Amino acid sequence: MPILLVFALTAACMPVPWPEPLVGGGERAAVGLTAAAVTLSVLLSFAVRTWVVHALRGSPSRKIEVVDGYARLRRVLLFVNLGLAAACVLAFGWGWYVYRAALIANPSGGGLIFAPFAELLVPAPYFAILLAAWTIYYDAERLIHRTTVLGPVPRPFWTRGGYVFHQFRQFALLVMLPVVLFTTQQTLSRFAPELTRTDGYRIGSLAVVPVLVLFMPLLMRPLLGLKSMPAGPHRARLEALAARLHFRCADFLLWPTHGAAANALIVGLLPRVRYVVFTDRILDDLPPDELDAVLGHEVGHAKHGHIWLYAAFLGLSMTVLAALLVLLDQRFTAAGVVLPEWSRDWLALPPVAVLAAYIFLVFGYLSRRCERQADVYGCRAVSCGDPNCTGHDSSTVYPERARGLCPTGIRTFARALERVGQVNHLDEPAGGRRSLVQLVRGFLGWLRAWQHSTMPRRVNFLLSLIADPARERRFQRSVTLLRWALLVGLVALLYALGEAVGWHELMQVM
Repeated sequence: MPILLVFALTAACMPVPWPEPLVGGGERAAVGLTAAAVTLSVLLSFAVRTWVVHALRGSPSRKIEVVDGYARLRRVLLFVNLGLAAACVLAFGWGWYVYRAALIANPSGGGLIFAPFAELLVPAPYFAILLAAWTIYYDAERLIHRTTVLGPVPRPFWTRGGYVFHQFRQFALLVMLPVVLFTTQQTLSRFAPELTRTDGYRIGSLAVVPVLVLFMPLLMRPLLGLKSMPAGPHRARLEALAARLHFRCADFLLWPTHGAAANALIVGLLPRVRYVVFTDRILDDLPPDELDAVLGHEVGHAKHGHIWLYAAFLGLSMTVLAALLVLLDQRFTAAGVVLPEWSRDWLALPPVAVLAAYIFLVFGYLSRRCERQADVYGCRAVSCGDPNCTGHDSSTVYPERARGLCPTGIRTFARALERVGQVNHLDEPAGGRRSLVQLVRGFLGWLRAWQHSTMPRRVNFLLSLIADPARERRFQRSVTLLRWALLVGLVALLYALGEAVGWHELMQVM
């Protein structure tokens, strides 16, 4: 859940008057309670690690049960750790302590000022919890790796330091990069306030996001350790399929994970800076036809313009929220509403919470529709021109640009989804979900799949197209209507808000 985690960490870095410790009081209480919370998280992680190690060593036949349980426990601890970190800031006084300890003399004079990038110390308990968890979980991950069949190519596992660094690189790219940009802006506003008031700075701030989105693929290669896929059967097959689909990209990249993940992704808006990335495990574990379907899925995102759609949707949404905040401020000022002094510093948090909820609900729904649309394209990429075919062989002719859709192609991609779900422990719990445990497991699975939907639901939709081919056309029309309704609606709302608040005032805020 990288996007929602970004919002949580951004909220922690807001300049708000965090409360003193609710228990004990004073700096020693804040540090002591925070250390106790971090220690509790470490103990929970160690308990999970110990259970996995003892269970697999004592009863190797329970491997599937233990691995599934381990995946569920880690998902639960993700929310437990976020709750503990929030408690450190809001209840145990850690945020209050940081704002007291990080004050320095203002270089420009005028008293004390918050130290550069000191905001990042507020979520420090969560960073400590993450680092400890990565270090502790290594033993469980390595043993699971050793007891799991990982395909025809044996792969050594990471060293402990390599595993922690692997996790850190992903976290730094997907989560910390936008948070650091936000804290950089706050630091400049404190130490170079005159600079932040210039038009050049405002234009540069607005340009950072599109430039970052455009050139993110160039950052991903060194940050994630991606390598150009070596020449061989895999690359030759993928290049041939890309040519048949009339798809262009800069390169096919290999993501060395030592068998830790089976995944593929596409990054980049333009062909010259667009890459398709495959992890080592998905290349080894999936048969050729299913791997073709996976590439078709990633190509489907590009063919349907999903990356451009996401960029436009998120940019418009954040601009509309800024305009709405300006409008509310103007209306409150005109009405003579005076907020209590203590509440003014906290006004920065509600917009972050509202935007996070909006992203989770609206963008999550849009993303799931687009993911399903890419699934259909993945089926088309490995489909022949016969809608009633019963199987493919070496003589099968596949149409250009994925213009066919047949039962065999649908079943091929459905198998690929199921295989990836099993490898990555993304399966939805079976049964009617009547017990509390099943409800919790289902809820956590739904949260994890908020952008993609769960694997069983994706598979069931695709298989339904075999019995009802017309459903695919209805679905495509509904997605087209959704995307245009959202974009046109956001543009219309932005225009109305811009006229109401004044475009100059809106640009000043942006």
